[in-house]
Amino acid sequence: MSAKHPTRRSAIELPSRRKHGALAGLVLIGGLLLPFAATSMFGNPEDASAEGRLTVTQLPKVASLSPLNDETLETPDLLAGSVPEGVNPTDALLTAERKTDALGNPIAKTIEPKTITIPIAQRRALRQAPIPGLTRESNFGPVPNKSAGNALIAYRRPFTPQSGKRPVSLIIGGLGVNRRLTQDAIQTLPADVTLSFAAHSVGLQDWVNTAREDGHEVLIEIPMESEDFDPAEPGANRALRVSASTREMQRNLDWILSRSQGYAGVINFNGDVFLPRTDAAAPFIDHLSKTGLGFITDGSFETPSLSALSKSTRQPFKSGFGLIDPDPIPRVISARLLGLAKAAETETHPIGVGFGYSETLTEVQSWIGTLDAQGLQLAPATAALK
Repeated sequence: MSAKHPTRRSAIELPSRRKHGALAGLVLIGGLLLPFAATSMFGNPEDASAEGRLTVTQLPKVASLSPLNDETLETPDLLAGSVPEGVNPTDALLTAERKTDALGNPIAKTIEPKTITIPIAQRRALRQAPIPGLTRESNFGPVPNKSAGNALIAYRRPFTPQSGKRPVSLIIGGLGVNRRLTQDAIQTLPADVTLSFAAHSVGLQDWVNTAREDGHEVLIEIPMESEDFDPAEPGANRALRVSASTREMQRNLDWILSRSQGYAGVINFNGDVFLPRTDAAAPFIDHLSKTGLGFITDGSFETPSLSALSKSTRQPFKSGFGLIDPDPIPRVISARLLGLAKAAETETHPIGVGFGYSETLTEVQSWIGTLDAQGLQLAPATAALK
């Protein structure tokens, strides 16, 4: 058997690249020149210009759709009977505002300014502070002293209960820091709303005086240690803290109480760490009971021992209903105020506490307008203290 040899591939000669390139060039040139040549030989050059005429028929005039353009309609004369025809209305009105004297000379009419009268009972100024005989001297200045007199009774706003009405109170705090909001709270809220001021406020005594002149009773805020306590926050260096000694707590409290005079009581600012601790709260209540001031908490956290501690030292005390503006959102504030009114149906004189947010001031004013229809009476917060 003879061996098979593999088939050999024969060489194929390829066309020249130069010939292919020349052929392709001729085809391309021919394709470009052919349309031009055809147009020159068979076309009309004037066809390249876009010209023509279009006749537009004029549209008919549309009838007026407005009675203001209809000359057949009669317009009523609003000044008929008041101003003669052809007389300037302004001159006629000015003439109507004048009187004449015995000689017929015109006398300008005096226009009385419009005034808004606020009931005296609502805006009666409270007695000017300080009232002598209510303080003792501390290392920082005069502070309230129960043995000298009762600051709660002396500086509280008088209150007369209305028959058949259940009392409810509001405290608006955080004041004295923002000037505009503080002025708004003093001037726009009814005098029966109690106002509380930050102890570190600049010009605190002036704010207290202004509030009392407008009829508001005043509380001072005591900064206290909280879970989110910030030592750099204004007033934090005088805050009451769990780690402080009794002596240091008393010094800080005296400093706060010496900042102004004319307040009827104090209220906590924060304190969710300090107040629930009996070992910290007991010395505080004991020292406070010697001042003759009232004490109210905002009710935003539980303080189980405060009521018993206050009773044991005869310290006037009331735990609040809670914050009415945990968030300064109108619908949240409105809902909390509704809850406060509901609580007044079953609880004895609940106290709501809020801050001087513009949203809070607006919602509070609206809510106060509904109290009478609900059988409720707005009362100063100190009226709830026993």
